[in-house]
Amino acid sequence: AQKQPGVGEEEPRQSSLAMQQVKGSLSCITPVFVWVLLLLLLAVSGLNENITQRAEKALSVFTVVKFPNTACASSTTGRNGTCYTSSECSAKGGTSSGSCASSFGVCCIFEKTCGGGSSSENSTYFTSSALSKGSSCGLTICKSDSTVCQLRLDFETFVLNNPVTSTVVTIATPVAANRIGSCDTDSFSVTVPGGKSPPAICGTNTGQHMYIPASDQCNVLNANIGSASTASTSAFTIKVTQVECTSKRAAPSGCTQYFTGSTGTIETYNYNAAAGVLLANQDYSICIRTERTYCSICYWSTSFKMSVPGGAVANGVLGVDTNCGAAGNVLIGNGGAFDHIVIPGGQCNTPPAAAIAMVLNDRYCGTALYCLGAVTTVTIAAAATDATVCSNQKPFKISVESDGLEYINNAANAEGVVGNNVGFSISYFMKTDCLTRPDM
Repeated sequence: AQKQPGVGEEEPRQSSLAMQQVKGSLSCITPVFVWVLLLLLLAVSGLNENITQRAEKALSVFTVVKFPNTACASSTTGRNGTCYTSSECSAKGGTSSGSCASSFGVCCIFEKTCGGGSSSENSTYFTSSALSKGSSCGLTICKSDSTVCQLRLDFETFVLNNPVTSTVVTIATPVAANRIGSCDTDSFSVTVPGGKSPPAICGTNTGQHMYIPASDQCNVLNANIGSASTASTSAFTIKVTQVECTSKRAAPSGCTQYFTGSTGTIETYNYNAAAGVLLANQDYSICIRTERTYCSICYWSTSFKMSVPGGAVANGVLGVDTNCGAAGNVLIGNGGAFDHIVIPGGQCNTPPAAAIAMVLNDRYCGTALYCLGAVTTVTIAAAATDATVCSNQKPFKISVESDGLEYINNAANAEGVVGNNVGFSISYFMKTDCLTRPDM
């Protein structure tokens, strides 16, 4: 008889069958699991790549936001600034006023007053807000970069004590003289280590400017304020602009003032709409840029009071050539001939207003500005026939010279009278035609 399987024999057979089923299931599941795992790895890889790309894009945004530190218009009236980030502005001691660089930067204003130390920032404002009488008010300006060659000072407000206006005789011999135009109470000066400093000035010079050679040892702006001064804490606001050597705004070497445009008006320091007096001990040059297509320049004036050679009315009107620039009373008996201007190669306009024989001349003084006509070997015979002085010589330039004494012989007509010592306001215009040079 065949033996029937028992319970003990049936269980191994069932276990074996279960193992076969599991193996079959695993053989089906394994490829699916691998594919799922691969998809997960790819997804993670794509996520990492996406994160990397986002980071790179974020970095590229910061790269685009970088901006130059150029001049900007602030939201403060009458102030320009430099475009910096907010943190840079704060670190440099500036004050943010408005935005720039598409609002990624702030327009940073730099303002210093008496005892403010130093500044190397472009568009620094030097003010008298901390001014006290009987003391000096100074600021040191250093180059912002080695490419800077000049400093331009714009006197947005400048009202210091007037120079001497008293006609009291201070020197009796050899010829009576006074000190009209001397900056005895207040004065403003600039140091130029290794170069020529501009003349000291005082009085009213709002709207005037100066160009200063930028020194590697820095420049010091200094206002000396007398104890009897009438100057207040709002006496001056001076904008200091740093001018690079290659800038179109750079003035020719040796020019204290620099004007542009084919027409314009230039005035002596402290002219003050003819209410001031010519400052003493001036020695500087005013240059005018030669505009395109222009060959010559002409000057004319209805307010020209530089000196009165010999205290003679006739010489005052005919203040040209050897009558001008003579120090003391050696060449001109009563003195009063030194204060003058220099116009290189000056001559009458061509064609002249009158039929005269023209003569080249550089020096002009007296109480009126005229070109020089025919001369004799002794005296001026027929000058003062044309109130326009022109020149072909470039660069176009007028130099201003004055001494420290004003002679008062022939008192009513002398240069030591305030009305004869005002300085000048000269207008100019350029011509495309070159001048016909006179036969010499």
